Amino acid sequence: MYKRISVIVSVLLLGCCTVTIPLTAQAQVLVAQARNPELKEILEEGRRLVNTGDYNGAIAVYQKAASLDPKNAKIHSGIGYLYAQQGNFQSALASYRRAIGIDPNNSDFYYAVGYIKGNLGDTAGAKEAYRRAIQLNRNNVNAYLGLGVTQARLGDYEAAVWAYEQAISLNKNNAQTYEFMGSMYKQRRQAKQASSVLQKARNLYQKQNDLDGVARVDAMLRELGG
Repeated sequence: MYKRISVIVSVLLLGCCTVTIPLTAQAQVLVAQARNPELKEILEEGRRLVNTGDYNGAIAVYQKAASLDPKNAKIHSGIGYLYAQQGNFQSALASYRRAIGIDPNNSDFYYAVGYIKGNLGDTAGAKEAYRRAIQLNRNNVNAYLGLGVTQARLGDYEAAVWAYEQAISLNKNNAQTYEFMGSMYKQRRQAKQASSVLQKARNLYQKQNDLDGVARVDAMLRELGG
């Protein structure tokens, strides 16, 4: 969940959207916020394990931290993220539900639940989680993208377009939004609309020097004959 939008939402698109900060940064935040010396030491160890890529070790350490500070929603969300990174989505969902039980008004937690449910094949559940994330934070661009993808998968293309338009109104320079819209139009064989928004995506990716993004869009444009 703390990965790039393009990586996460493409999972939804190609078969199932970033929470906002990298996992390493989240680990640093947890350490900085810890006041209990024992807890701070444990979280420091968790951060070290995250930095070395030892997610199993980090999960064990964060679970110990959660036993010391069971009402710390961010610790539970960190555990959930690590489980999701490993593809253990059922455990990830359980951890995020614990986080939501402590902090029910956190938009990013619901966004994460949407991502996880999408990976579990629960598209309707993912849609509702993204909707809740938006209700809690009307500026959550990622949640609009996730909602757009899930609405398209459910066949409600009008709602999908609305979600993408909301994302564009919040950030007109987000290339991924145009890419996802273009992919939807392409799947619906609306070649003209697809080509138009994909060209916007390509131009933005090019300005950002995102060669992977350019390559993805170019491939779709070639399939459209453009």
